[in-house]
Amino acid sequence: MTTRFILVRHGQTDWNRGDERFRGRADLPLNETGHAQARKIAARLSKESIAAIYSSPLKRAIQTVQPLADLFKCEIRQHPGLLDLDFGALEGMTMDEARAAFSDVIEKWTNAPGHTKFPKGESFKAMRTRIMAMLDELVEKHPGETIAVATHKVVCGAMLGIVLGMDADSLWRIHQDNACINRFEKRDAWWVVTSMNDTSHL
Repeated sequence: MTTRFILVRHGQTDWNRGDERFRGRADLPLNETGHAQARKIAARLSKESIAAIYSSPLKRAIQTVQPLADLFKCEIRQHPGLLDLDFGALEGMTMDEARAAFSDVIEKWTNAPGHTKFPKGESFKAMRTRIMAMLDELVEKHPGETIAVATHKVVCGAMLGIVLGMDADSLWRIHQDNACINRFEKRDAWWVVTSMNDTSHL
């Protein structure tokens, strides 16, 4: 049976506008623009038959799908597999700050992200492993159903890379805007992507 995923990147926060910062596990709220984006996501998906809504446990992801959960009168199921990559010592830094303090890490993150391990944080490989386990779990739990999943930029990119069968180092070939919507399905043995980085609702 086919399991359909609606994958949403969270809305805007103050740390991902202008001079972006490594967000990771910092529990940031949406800003005013982000809350407006969340309402537009709910309006866009209002006619879907959504069986369950999953989210990263971090506030910015939960707030992004809260209007959708209110609309469908269902709970948001927090899943640790959807947590943002733990950037460890780089959390809160701008790219320029991180490059000055951890030049070797940023060099690898830029050119071979799949092989990056962040000091005092997580490796991309470990994050990818937990995403794959989560996908298998949700497919088993929701055969024949549509589920919405809210998470973070790097997790979205990694997840789409997995279902597209791409190498982990191909992360930067997948662009994800704030509050974008992606759709993919597990059809028997195959993953099929039907849309990516859709922002037409915004």
